[in-house]
Amino acid sequence: MKALKGYVTAYHNEVTGSSFLVVIERPDGITNRVLVDKGYFQEPKYRYLNYVDDLDPENIDAIVVTHNHIDHTGLIPKLVRQGYRNKIYMTEITQELIGDFLYDSAEQQEENAWDMRWRYPNEAHKFNALYYAEDVTKTLKLCEGIAYRKTIEILPGIKLTFWENAHILGASMVLLQCYYANMKPLNFLFTGDFKFANSFTRVPMFPKWFRNMELIMFCESTYGTTKREDIKQCFRANILEGFERRQDILIGAFAQDRMQGILYDFKLMQDEGLIPPEYQICVDGPLGISTCYGYRSILEWYNPTRKDFMPKGVRFMDTKSRDQIFEKGIPKIVITTSGMLNNGPAKVYVPKFLVRENALIHLVGYAAEETMARKLLDAKRDETVKIGGVVFQKKAVIKTTREKTSHATEEELLELIGMFNNIKFLGINHGNTDVKNDFGEDVVMECPNVEQVGIMDREHMYSFYRLGFKGDANTRLTVKARSAGLLNDSRLVFGREATSEELRERIQMEKERKQKRREKDARKGKKNGKRNKQKGAKKKARKNKKRN
Repeated sequence: MKALKGYVTAYHNEVTGSSFLVVIERPDGITNRVLVDKGYFQEPKYRYLNYVDDLDPENIDAIVVTHNHIDHTGLIPKLVRQGYRNKIYMTEITQELIGDFLYDSAEQQEENAWDMRWRYPNEAHKFNALYYAEDVTKTLKLCEGIAYRKTIEILPGIKLTFWENAHILGASMVLLQCYYANMKPLNFLFTGDFKFANSFTRVPMFPKWFRNMELIMFCESTYGTTKREDIKQCFRANILEGFERRQDILIGAFAQDRMQGILYDFKLMQDEGLIPPEYQICVDGPLGISTCYGYRSILEWYNPTRKDFMPKGVRFMDTKSRDQIFEKGIPKIVITTSGMLNNGPAKVYVPKFLVRENALIHLVGYAAEETMARKLLDAKRDETVKIGGVVFQKKAVIKTTREKTSHATEEELLELIGMFNNIKFLGINHGNTDVKNDFGEDVVMECPNVEQVGIMDREHMYSFYRLGFKGDANTRLTVKARSAGLLNDSRLVFGREATSEELRERIQMEKERKQKRREKDARKGKKNGKRNKQKGAKKKARKNKKRN
């Protein structure tokens, strides 16, 4: 008997470069391929994958975008340059914003290629700009914006619906419903990067029919082992302390949502009279500034209660005013791109703020390896930091917080999964390898509504098929995994046996072992810190004795 078949392959390993290929084979022999995201790899160890041609763009029938972040969209113009000519679907909000971000990415291609040639000198000939502005222009002509909860047929037998997601404004969860005749459909749900609420929107309740749908679900796990209690709410307190000390404040912010959310925070502080009147709020970064204007336009119709999110008296900076930032002696709050201080105007501001004792540099996002943000966090006070070949002494105070994250915590992800009552398979993706495995164990323990769990990366492909028609006894969904899976030594996909008491006990023992190891490492670190402090005190005493 012929079957309706679906195959899902992840083209990313961990947090960036997100991309899924969904292949649907119908009993009549027709095959369709839908690509969900095609993101840019940003981790140093995976950047070479941006230059790997692992998809034939002419064989892709449609592209669907979950949200407007370059690690989900940044390689789409490359596919267009290579010949992709079909539709690219996204939410209406994403369509309004995506252009500026892709043009900005195109401008960085030569610099990115130079970096790769420096890293891999023996293979330098392989690394050139992946696309140019004209490729972005062609890409935008293929884009089609769709309203939330509106279902459209994008290919014969394949329907698409975007569901609300507060990761950033315009983000979505993607539902693909694949039909043939009167066979029971294959329903694929991709969460994208997910959060329940941000400064501008909140995810409303999903309808009952959606929550009861039989689903093949793919869920992010970026913060899959981070609990709410692990995230300290300190941003406002740190800023208020900075005001008391009359510090100049520099905040690196991602151009979309993080910058606008921080501006909204300052508006609330301003409304409460907490910002001293002598402080000037400055915003820099062409991409961030254009996105602020885009947000105001979108919020006019999407959420008018948040359209006035910017504080009064905000000054938008340019090259000239940037260079004169400290000339008038007025205390400043500078909110600038980029979030990790590696690109944009941040490269100008960091050296100016870093050498000032009465300055606060506040990070509000993840600080990846080899970024300026990571350098500043790792350097101790008065140590030197090399920026663009020039050495600067670190005098400024550096603080960071994870409370502004646009990703759901472990509890929130489990809550999201728990909202759906009939998940036949859950693929864990978009997280570090250890986090994905640990979160997968949590799902097995906490989510009886999930039948099977698997890990998604470039080594995995999962096939889904069913025989027969609606009402037949043999319409049960069958799942098969090629290559690795989750938890068990044979590395196969985890099935119904995941609910057995023996397996639960094994997982619990493993969790307890890891917890004991973490506690031991913490005690060791504390002991070493105390020892180093004592050594430092003795060294200082010897120096003082010599001076006397």
